[in-house]
Amino acid sequence: MKDPYSGNSGIHPSTGPAVTTTNGAGPRNLQLFIMAQDGTVVHCMPGYWNPNDLSAELDFADRLHRVWMDRSITEPQKKVLFAQEQLRHIQTHSADVVARSELQGFDKQFCYKNHVDDAIANASLIPADWHDVPKEAFKTTDVILHERMAKQPFVNYSNFNIASFVNYGSHHYDKHEKDLEPETMANIRAHNLRDVLHETGDPGPKARVNHLASKAAAGYPNPITKPREVEKAMVDGFWGYARKADWPKAERVANYMIEKRPESPTGHEMKAVIAYGRGRHAEAYFHSYNAIRMGSKHPTIIGIYQKSRTAASSAAK
Repeated sequence: MKDPYSGNSGIHPSTGPAVTTTNGAGPRNLQLFIMAQDGTVVHCMPGYWNPNDLSAELDFADRLHRVWMDRSITEPQKKVLFAQEQLRHIQTHSADVVARSELQGFDKQFCYKNHVDDAIANASLIPADWHDVPKEAFKTTDVILHERMAKQPFVNYSNFNIASFVNYGSHHYDKHEKDLEPETMANIRAHNLRDVLHETGDPGPKARVNHLASKAAAGYPNPITKPREVEKAMVDGFWGYARKADWPKAERVANYMIEKRPESPTGHEMKAVIAYGRGRHAEAYFHSYNAIRMGSKHPTIIGIYQKSRTAASSAAK
């Protein structure tokens, strides 16, 4: 994360959800290297990849690995075969693979403004005012990937030029975090993934604190899974408070969500989690019931509903 080529798309909480995106998106943040046992790179997938497309590329990497291990072929011959196969493989990509591999808008702008020429298919199609840029003006990431791999045939990982391999992506993606409410922003920063990563085997004090907080929050089922289709920052903030059992702050977020989106079950889901975490089973039953009645199918809420109903019934007897 300290290398100059590394990207930073703002705050990514360690509790944040996984989402799908386009093939090759986020190349500076992630590279999936497939290597031989001696450290030779047989393939590398930059950024995110659709599972089906990744599977096909892994099969391709397996074939390249067989070439590298074949003692009947000289190393210069292997390098020629490597480059040829990388370029040939582009022709096997289906229309669906190509469609899933379009460059993201901000990456297109980065490539154009920074003269990343091997990512541009036809610069004459790009208007000066940057409106309605046709997708044909840029190569797709599946093409960029294989063309760049062809230039580094069977290179050892220690000599692989990652910076030049991933430079079709923007260094920074503005997620408009400066517009978030300050308290939520502070909580998100407290769970920034970069801040809990360490270069040594020592998890570090922050990681240890997060681990203890997770253990303390184990009183309710599946606490990491979050409701979907809600304001991501508010949900992340809520779960951060819940893991620390900071119920007053969690309550404020829940009240805010109920006021902002009264038609959504999200606020009631949060209220159910808070009540269950505080041991108020009748209250947890009430809010989880309301959330489910409003359409919630969240496994955490269903679990709380079932457990709190049993607990509330037992208490009533």
